[in-house]
Amino acid sequence: MAEGKAKKKKINKMTLEEIEEALKKVQEHMKNFNSKYAQHLLRRKEELLKYQNQS
Repeated sequence: MAEGKAKKKKINKMTLEEIEEALKKVQEHMKNFNSKYAQHLLRRKEELLKYQNQS
């Protein structure tokens, strides 16, 4: 593996802040949330928010 490149983090390991940042990047580049990647991010965000509200 190349030392200069960081490995991408899996969506289910991301924190809420990391997901928010990834969604901003998707919005900037793709202008919508139709991709599977964006849909997975949105689903994970909902899961984290639901878990946060339960606590």
